[in-house]
Amino acid sequence: MALNVRLSDRARADIEDISTYLAENFSEKAKIDFLIRLTDQLKLISEMPLMFRASTTKAGVRECVLNKHTIIYYQVTDELVKVLTIRNTKRDNA
Repeated sequence: MALNVRLSDRARADIEDISTYLAENFSEKAKIDFLIRLTDQLKLISEMPLMFRASTTKAGVRECVLNKHTIIYYQVTDELVKVLTIRNTKRDNA
């Protein structure tokens, strides 16, 4: 049975920031492709939450690489998956 996915306020802000960045610096298509890929990945996390590796730095947190520049950090409980943050590594290192 798939778990419900809940986005933290920070994760929601991250999605908005990444979407805006893609639309302004690349194209609307890049933004839409990101949102579709994110939605698909969140569905996969919902269905198999322990599939992705545990963080080596934060106890109880798992990491899902969305693409070469984006990582989803989340926690799993018995009832839900809580997405903590969605980090754009390319922009963080710029």
